[in-house]
Amino acid sequence: MPKALATFNGKRVLLTGDTGFKGSWLALWLLELGADVVGYALPPEAHQRLFSDLKLDQKIHHIYGDVRDLAYLSQVTNDFKPEFVFHLAAQPLVRTSYESPVLTFDTNVMGTVNLLEVMRLNPEIKVLINVTSDKCYKNHEWLWGYRENDELGGHDPY
Repeated sequence: MPKALATFNGKRVLLTGDTGFKGSWLALWLLELGADVVGYALPPEAHQRLFSDLKLDQKIHHIYGDVRDLAYLSQVTNDFKPEFVFHLAAQPLVRTSYESPVLTFDTNVMGTVNLLEVMRLNPEIKVLINVTSDKCYKNHEWLWGYRENDELGGHDPY
């Protein structure tokens, strides 16, 4: 195993959004790397079966919670004392962002603000990996994917 991946062995990791597609795979991967994983997310939608199919509720410490609930997120973080945080919790659908922009901003922006506030108050947390969308980049209609050094300026609520 590469040395960088061995970093997670024996470490406490908080993973928000672990019931989603990417979050479920990341939880499984972190387990394989020897991390002590606690997931924090809403229950999966009916069509999202990966969390259940992987039986992650039996393999990690999963907590049903909403990143918009600062008090509960803070309590979970204080109880678990993670060293690493992977933040994947979000309202993930562009179409829904147009249908429910307040929910989208509340979840995607204020949920992240809540997590940052929790981290500010918890010096045990050493690292945040904040996963976002390519919708934060200015849409140039390129055929290739966007990169972190591309121009910001997305217009979608998502």
